[in-house]
Amino acid sequence: MEKVVNFIKQDEEEILYIQHWLKQPVIERLREVTRLRYNYYKWLNKSFPAKIEKVVSKHPL
Repeated sequence: MEKVVNFIKQDEEEILYIQHWLKQPVIERLREVTRLRYNYYKWLNKSFPAKIEKVVSKHPL
């Protein structure tokens, strides 16, 4: 098996990352946002709040 290395500029990587998530179904994006929020609050406060404001912003391309 050959090792393959692709060099990508950081700006291009961010665009590719955004494009990847925009291709995902809405439900998958929401699941990931929920998972990230849960992990962040557990790390920050050692507990998950009972109520969270439901706001999702779209990154401008």
